[in-house]
Order: sequence, then C-alpha cells, then structure tokens
Amino acid sequence: MKVSVNEALRRVGETFPFTWEGPLSPQPFGSETVTFSGNATLSGTYVYDGKTFRVDARATAAYETACARCGDPMIQTLSFSFSERFVRSVFKTADDELYPYEGEKLDLSTAFFDNLFLEMPMTSVCSETCKGLCPVCGANLNRGQCDCLNQTIDARLSALGTLLNDHKEV
Repeated sequence: MKVSVNEALRRVGETFPFTWEGPLSPQPFGSETVTFSGNATLSGTYVYDGKTFRVDARATAAYETACARCGDPMIQTLSFSFSERFVRSVFKTADDELYPYEGEKLDLSTAFFDNLFLEMPMTSVCSETCKGLCPVCGANLNRGQCDCLNQTIDARLSALGTLLNDHKEV
C-alpha cells in the first residue's frame, strides 16, 4: 500500500489522488489472526504542507469471521474512511499521533490496518433473522428445529416448580 509522493514534495499545497487495490495478508489482532477475502481497495487524496502529508482515504476490505449467534463461517465486508498525517521519520517523536515516512513513498499499511481494526464490530451476525444455537443441545436452529424441550428450568429455581405442580393455594 505504498503511494509515491515525489511530485507532491515539489508542489507544496497541491492535492493529489491515489488508488490501490490488492489482496491483504493475514494480520494479528489481539490473540487472533484476521484472514481477508478478495481484494481490498483504498482510494483518496494526499497533500503536502511543507512538513507533513495529510491523507484522506476511503477503504473497503472483507474478512473471514464466524456468526456470533450460530457459529457458521461468514465474510464480513467493511467500508470506512480515515484521515491521517505522515511526517518524515527523522522528525517523529513518541508522543506524536503521526505516521512516519521515509524517502518519496508513503506506506499506508499501518494507517489502513489501525483504522480497519477500529471499525471492526465486536461481533458479527450472518443475518438479522439468525436463530442461533439451541441452548440445550447446541443444534443450529437455522437448519431446523431440534428435539429438545424449550422449557428447560434453571436448576437453582427448580424448587419453585413444585409450587405450581399441585395447583393448590400457597
């Protein structure tokens, strides 16, 4: 995801467009690895102000995940925008919220993945009508009803059930 900025370094204040499309390699995210599907796209503009580059971008990426209700594998597509600043790496300090660059190319990969991971939902659902799993046997209810009784009683409350069995006043 590198963008050549040699022309912008000579023409301060002018806005330049860019586009990128390609596959993404698996990326670590917390204790998991995110695997991507198909090509990701990245497009936008960059401008050099004499010290830093400002990049405004729109991105799309699809990743493999599992439905939070039924556990089936699925592909989740994210579209998001971001705006970041890049500074020559020799001027970068630990407190800056800027991305470093060297030479005449901006590597947008870190900014892309940082923003992608911020946009990822905590859970994904395969469809709004997903029925999930049976809490007793674990069968996927999207594929059919299971033979479990839906009236399972929490063992901690089973004594209360005896009050209703005799149909007498308490």
